[in-house]
Order: sequence, then structure tokens, then C-alpha cells
Amino acid sequence: MGYPNFRVAIVGGSIAGLTLALALEKSGIDFVVLEAYPEIAPQVGASIAVLPNGFRILDQLGCYEDLLKLVNCTIDNFIIRDSDGRVLIHVKHLDHHLVQRHGYPMIFFERRMVIEVLYQHITQKEKVLTSRKVTQVEERDDGVTITTENGERFTADVVIGADGIHSTVGKEIWKINSSRNPSTAKKGTHHNLPVQYRCLFGISEKVPGIAEDTLHHVTNTGSSLFAASGPNDRTYWCLFVNTGTTYYGSDLPPFDAHAEAATVRAHAVDAVTESVTFDALYARKLTSVCTPVHEGVLGTWHSRRCIVVGDAAHKFNPIIGLGGMSAIETAAALSNALSTLLPSSPLSSPSKSPPVTATAIAAALASTQALRAPRATALVAASQQTQHRFAMETARLTFLNRLVYPGMGAGAALRLLSEAYPGAVSLDGLDVPGGERPRMLPYWDELLREPRPRGVVVGWGVVAGLVALAAVGRGLLFGVGKANGAFALVRASVVRGVVAEMGAGLRLKRVFGLSAAKAGGRMAKVFVTIFVPVVAGAAEGRLLAGYFLVAVFLPLLAVVLVESWRKRNAWSMVWSPGIWTGLAQLFGLATVLPLYVLAFFNASQGVAYWMPAERCVPQSVSKVLLPALILGFLLPSVLMVVLGAESQYIQEVIAAWQLTPVLVSPLSMVLSKLQSRPASLKESNAPVEDYQGLDMPHLKRLYDVLFFISAAVHVTVLAVLGLSSDMSIAGAFVPVQPTSPVSTVAAGMKIFFQFDLLMTAMIMFVWLVLNVWDMKRVGIVALPALKTVGVLLLGNLLFGPGATLVAFWKWREETMAHPALKKS
Repeated sequence: MGYPNFRVAIVGGSIAGLTLALALEKSGIDFVVLEAYPEIAPQVGASIAVLPNGFRILDQLGCYEDLLKLVNCTIDNFIIRDSDGRVLIHVKHLDHHLVQRHGYPMIFFERRMVIEVLYQHITQKEKVLTSRKVTQVEERDDGVTITTENGERFTADVVIGADGIHSTVGKEIWKINSSRNPSTAKKGTHHNLPVQYRCLFGISEKVPGIAEDTLHHVTNTGSSLFAASGPNDRTYWCLFVNTGTTYYGSDLPPFDAHAEAATVRAHAVDAVTESVTFDALYARKLTSVCTPVHEGVLGTWHSRRCIVVGDAAHKFNPIIGLGGMSAIETAAALSNALSTLLPSSPLSSPSKSPPVTATAIAAALASTQALRAPRATALVAASQQTQHRFAMETARLTFLNRLVYPGMGAGAALRLLSEAYPGAVSLDGLDVPGGERPRMLPYWDELLREPRPRGVVVGWGVVAGLVALAAVGRGLLFGVGKANGAFALVRASVVRGVVAEMGAGLRLKRVFGLSAAKAGGRMAKVFVTIFVPVVAGAAEGRLLAGYFLVAVFLPLLAVVLVESWRKRNAWSMVWSPGIWTGLAQLFGLATVLPLYVLAFFNASQGVAYWMPAERCVPQSVSKVLLPALILGFLLPSVLMVVLGAESQYIQEVIAAWQLTPVLVSPLSMVLSKLQSRPASLKESNAPVEDYQGLDMPHLKRLYDVLFFISAAVHVTVLAVLGLSSDMSIAGAFVPVQPTSPVSTVAAGMKIFFQFDLLMTAMIMFVWLVLNVWDMKRVGIVALPALKTVGVLLLGNLLFGPGATLVAFWKWREETMAHPALKKS
């Protein structure tokens, strides 16, 4: 169905221009493409990486299969090397990872090949005109007139400048806008874009030592280089050199043949691999071009009827290949905006539809920039940061590049690559031929809502709140303990070596050969003095201790342990559970848990954190988490509570128990090493564990068992307290006159544990609410806020805070593994 009253003129048969033309054709919108070159896909020596974010749009346009036919193989190895060509980071199985995550691979070839495929898919090829160099664009209230070098004139309702950084259409836009508002002239010209690097790029005959499925990035001081093999035995390469200053506009020095020759001489022996140097690439070159690298996003893309796309709107450093794909994204976004201007109902008659107003057109163009500019700005910045890092511009970047990033491993590099793709737009109302390609990570426009960052005010408010909770927790535990004299009693008992309140008095002994004169021995005596009156004293104290350890600490420890094993948490502050549990033993959960939640809050701010690909726990670990928790924590905790003060081993058990939360993590590691590796994971070319959810059955079992244990303890303890004539629920859990002087260690420690339990339960509830908020923020759930809070409160009352935590974590696990989508 066509719309004869509406025509779009596209200046430039670039990737952006032909993507837009094909998209408009599929929407039934009239168009004409004016290309300056005498052929539609000239050989200009440029290469391109086709990445998943662009591939999805090209797939919608029916080009995916034809593009894959042009290459021998996809990029399967991504290697970052040092200046001697030695490997710093090697991402293996990149093809598998990208296809599993995003549905599409990465391929590398000549830019003109993409243009040729796009052109072949355009049915109305008579509307793609070559040798039509545009020299003038005249915008009027009722339309736009374009004049070419040979004197031809074309009229259109909208004109799109897909003609590169020196865009003729862009000049007209800037002229129009500056006449209306002079301040826009500074924002809307490529002369405002900085140039810090020059780039020598080229295509060579196949170079021995450059594997055909590998992309090499070489880092160096003041320069960087990448090389990749492509179809037809070609090797594509780019050498980036820091100019030493920042240029703008006409200040640029010439980047001519002399500059190219000087660059080649200066970098001839730069390593590409350990066995290949740059002169080997250059010696086999077929084409090469030396050009300045403009970087940035223009402040103004459009007038009332004209807009620029691609390099004319946002210019990328090509080091990670995001420029071409961003051009495709902007073309898709513009096609979507233009399509909304026209009748979409099958009952509408395009031939009788009224002309589209200039106001509506201007709004559509403005919406395109509003949608695309933030993402383009972020990706331009990512490209700049990558270039600065690879060229090691500062001592800090050199340190990070040489030591820190390699230590973080291939997973971190893959994560950075992957984060650039999900935020891409797609073509509205255009299905992928043959159906959507399976993928683990949804694109943002597939989610229930567009993900958004945390607000600065809200983010800092949460930080301040958690720090305040930690301060309150410390005050309630240690301030109150000091005020009521509990710690003075503990100190006196340790000095005397006797816990006087235990019957005839319990003499503190030397446990595990630890000398009382040393820190370990003194600490053991302090813990024995604190715990023995509670766990081996009155029934109410023993119930409180058992509840705290089994119904609260056990499930919390399980969640902390699970999070420490997730790949996405590697190198974050939640990576080492032993540190957090050790601090909790020393300073109390009420003090340490808010700080752990703060570390978790910081680690989980990115959208990618909540998506399936980074969710998994190694299968071998997921199998042993439950046994490790039972053997390493639950059984020692039960033993400590059930042993009486008369037991000759009670002091050793209490002292040893202090280490159990810390040792559960290494125990799980040891048990996981004893697991045989699944046959499905032994194939070197099939790294399936990240994407097949092999850990899910074991994690679900862990959550189910801990829910049952915690809920059973919660219900049982409340029932015993409720039915007892000597004890009460309030008396067991709520401190009474906590700052009044206490006469025994047991009384003081009961208040300590009561505050620790109440604060821990509250902080766990806050943590769950923050998780729900984040999951709504990133668009994977759509839960009513008040109802969710009510359900969590009810769960805490009926089943206890620990059981509610693991039940929520199970639901969270399943939601992250299978996020809710608009079409599901």
C-alpha cells in the first residue's frame, strides 16, 4: 500500500540511507535515493563489523541470510594484546556467546557488501539514483527542493541526509536553524566535533598469522590497532594514532599520502600478534586511507523538514565498530517515526488522506533525535573510552590495561561487548522472516517497559538510608550493650576466667590450644562468654538463639553464598562471602548487613545485571550449596543450641561455630571440585553452561528446602511461645527497658540478640523491596508496589523473614532466567 501524498528523499546511498529506503519501502512510503557516486556500492576501502544490534534490524528487512552467505565464518575469537603481541584477554567461542545472548553473531567484511545486499533487497530500484551529487537543499513551508550537480531538481516532503560527516543536508539544516536561533549553529555542525586521533585503515590480501575467525585488538602507548580476516581472503585493519592534541574544524592538519607514509614508518614494527607486525599488513594492502577521527554527537539533527542520520548526526571512533550499527539504528528509528505520520488502518485510503503537516513532520524528526541521541551519546563515549584505554593515555589506564582488566578475565570483556547491544531499537510492525531467533537476552524494546537508570536523588537516598541503618544497628548492639553494662560483665567474666551465672560457675578454658594471652585465645573466651549463657541457659534464650540461627541466619547465608558464585558478581564487593560473614560475626548482622546490601545495590545498578546471561551459578557449585550449608553451618548451629552447659565440649563447639559462616564458602568450593564435569560441558566448542540453566533445578531445591526449614522453625517457635505460660512472643523478641542495667551476661546478650534479630529482619525486608524496585526499573516485572509490599510483609509474619527471603529469591531466580516480555 503506497502513500502518494507523501515522499521522502534520501541523500546518500550509504548503509543508513539504504536501510531507511528499504524500511520505507516495506512500510509503503514513497522515497527516492540520491547517491553521488556513479555506482551504488563504490570501493572506498572501508570495512565494517556487523553486530547483533544492527543484525536484528537487517534480519527484519530480510537481509540476514544473504549477509551470512558472504562470509566464510563469523568472528569466534576476540583477543586483546599488549604492545609485544602477547595475549592479555582472549574471549573464546564469541560466536556461540553472541548468538546465545543476542540471537546474532559478529561478522567482519567490506562496507560495500552490506550496501550491495540492502540494494538487492529494494524492489523499486528505479528509485535509487546514482551520479546525483546534491549541491543544494531548499526547505520551504510546504516541502523541500533538492538540486543536484547536473541541474536536476527533486521535491519531497522530508529530506534525509545520509551523506556523511560533511553532509550537504546538514549544512542546510544548520543554516536554517542558525537563522532562527544563532545559538544552534555551534551545536549543529561537524566543526564542533573534536579530533584527537587519526586513523589509517585498509584492506590487505590475507596475511599469514591472522586467523580468519579472530579479531585482534593491540594496545600500545599513544596508538592502538585492530586486524581481522574476512571473506575473499582479505584482512581488514585500522591503526589509530593519537595526534597529541585536539583539533576542531579547519584547524585539522592534512591527512594525505605524506601523513600516511610517515605513519607507516613510525609504526612499521608495531606488533599485531606475536609473529605478525604492522608492516606485514601494509605490505599486502589493496587499499588504504588516512583520515581524521571525528568523535561526538551533534546537538541539532533536524529542521522542520530535514534531518541527518548516520555519521552526519553521530560520529564514532570505529575501534569497536559501533558507528555503522548506530547508523542502522537511527535509520530504523526514523522509519518508525515517519510511519506514524501515515494512516495505518486497513480501512484508510492513502490516496484520499490529507497531506501531512509540517508541524507533524517536525515532531516526528524531533522524536527521532530525542530517542536516539542519548544512546548514541553513550556509545560514542564508550568508543572513546575504549580508544583511550587501548592507547593507554595515562598511567592509570596503563595499569588497568596491563594488570587489572586481564585479571578480571574474558567474562568481563564479553560483558562489556554485550552491554552495547540490548538497548537497540528495531522496526515497528515488521516481523523477522521465519520468526524471532532464540536468544537469552531480550532487547529493551521487548521488555515490559523501557529500562531506566536509577535516579541520582533516589540512588543517593538509598545509600544514605543503608548507611544510616548500619549506624543504627551498631548503636543498638554496642551502644545499648555498653549502656546496660552487658559488655562490662562480659569483660569481667573473661578477666576472671569464670562465667559466674552458669550454675556453680563455668570456668573458661583454653580451647584448641589457643593461648589466652594472644588475640585468638582472648577472642574465643569472649565468644564463649557471650554465647554460653544464651544457648545453654534459659529456654527462652535457647529458643531465641535457635530461631535466629536457623530461621534467619541460615537462609540469609545461603543467599549471600549464591550471589558470590554468580559470574556477574565477580570482582564486585559481594564476591567474597567470607569477608561479610566474618564481619557479621564480629560486629553483628544488624551492623554489617546494611553495608552488604549497599554493596549489592552498587553492583546491581546496570540493566545487564538482571538479565539471564549473567545469572547462572556454575552447575558443579549449585549441586553442593545445600550440602555445604547443612554440613558447614546448620548441623554445627543445632549442635551448639542443643548441647547443655554441662557438656565438656560446649566451649569448643561455641568457639568453632564462630568460623562456620566463613568456612561454608570454601567448603562449597571443595565439594564442587569433587563433582565430575558433565559430558555436555566437555566439548571445547560448546560452552553451554551459561545459557542452558543447568543450575536452576539445584537452586530451586536449595530454596525449597531452606524455605521449609525456616518456615517450620518460625511456626514452631511462635507456637511454643504462644502456648507457654512462662514465655511470650513479645518477651522473646522485643527488648524491654534495654538500657536499664543488667545483672547477668545472659540478660544483656538476650537484648543484644533481640536487637540484632529485629534489625536484620527489617534490613532483609528493605533488601527485598529494593530488589522489586530494581526489577520493575529494568522492565522484567510489572508488579503493583503496594500489593507487593503487602505480600512481603504477610510472608514475614506467616513464614518468617528467612523463609520469605528464600521464597522471594526463588521467584527472582526464575524471573531473571525468563523475563516477562511484551509478546509473551
